[in-house]
Amino acid sequence: METRDQFFEITPNSTMEALSEYGGQFAYLQRGVPWWIGDLARYAEARWPEEWYQVFPEWISPGLVERCKGVAKAYPNEADRNSLATWTQHMKVASKPDRVELVAAMIAQGLTSDESRKDIYANSEDGKPRWLLAVDVNYHLHRHWYSGAGVEAAKQVCDWVGRMVERLKEKGLTDVVACFDSPNNFRKALTKEWADEYKPRPPKPPELIQQLQLVRTLLDDSGFRCAAVDTFEADDLMASYAVQFTGKVTLLAQDKDMKQCLSETCNMLLDVEWNEDPTSGDMIPDYQWLSAKQHIEATGIQPNQWADYQAIAGDNVDGIKGAIGIGEVGANKLIAEFGSLLAVLQAAVAEDERITPKNRTSFLTLPEDHPFAEHVDIVRQLVTLRTDVRIPNDTRI
Repeated sequence: METRDQFFEITPNSTMEALSEYGGQFAYLQRGVPWWIGDLARYAEARWPEEWYQVFPEWISPGLVERCKGVAKAYPNEADRNSLATWTQHMKVASKPDRVELVAAMIAQGLTSDESRKDIYANSEDGKPRWLLAVDVNYHLHRHWYSGAGVEAAKQVCDWVGRMVERLKEKGLTDVVACFDSPNNFRKALTKEWADEYKPRPPKPPELIQQLQLVRTLLDDSGFRCAAVDTFEADDLMASYAVQFTGKVTLLAQDKDMKQCLSETCNMLLDVEWNEDPTSGDMIPDYQWLSAKQHIEATGIQPNQWADYQAIAGDNVDGIKGAIGIGEVGANKLIAEFGSLLAVLQAAVAEDERITPKNRTSFLTLPEDHPFAEHVDIVRQLVTLRTDVRIPNDTRI
């Protein structure tokens, strides 16, 4: 492990000139390191899309790597990276189509990194950071519909979201986006030749389709930004906000796929139940939060390992079988032991004694017509949320 003294040493006799030289060198390195992390992640992802993250140590923040990768993708050409601007200034406008011009304008105005960040705060006069709530509307509309709300489902969801946003605004919420599934789904195209289709669902009743259309209209009329991007699911949009949004992100969803998005800046709001206060008659919210720390303590799995875990365990709700006969407990143990799906498969091929004969069969020879190891790349894509979707940025409440 490298120590500070290998790079610089401060002694009682250190001069201002010596320390200034260190300061200049470190500031220069700090400006470049996020770009280097991002470019390394981009290159590794292009070559090894299923296990690229293994080029980084386990202790590095997954959220940091994803942010660096996202910004590097936004400015792929060296000419687009303004040498007079900081990485933070580039990150601030990375999701905007005129980002290169916006960065140049910051420099032309003589703004520092902190000064150019001012407009990402909810109220510049009090300096509160932005906080985005991303809502999986499809899930909650279906939940209300099948709970018996019927043709009242759309109104109930809109009222529920509005009531919650008003309460969260008191806690500092500044942004909201209502995310919807696209009718087209790129994941279904991946499995079109399979007997087991991704997310096998019966046709929606016409009344349910009408409610999905109505809830979007109601939310839009209430002033909330509604977002849908062709071929992507609401989960992909929410994952993209988790990486691309400058500030804190809360994902209002129960889909376990979303756990791969958890980070220092992203948590989940699994559910909100409203109960009437017997004294005041007010409706009091009961929030069910999930942080990255809570998730790791409960499962022992890092968020950046979650997709590998799901690929092995499968997901009956979405029609993803995973490795037959291993299940959630077995998948958890394997990821804890080997760290990644690739390492597990390599151990199975190498007949590592830590892989039982039964599990080796599950990976390499089952099912007989299409063994797990042969279609694992597609399975990994099915359970991995996209973070590079071009998302709307006008999410202010």
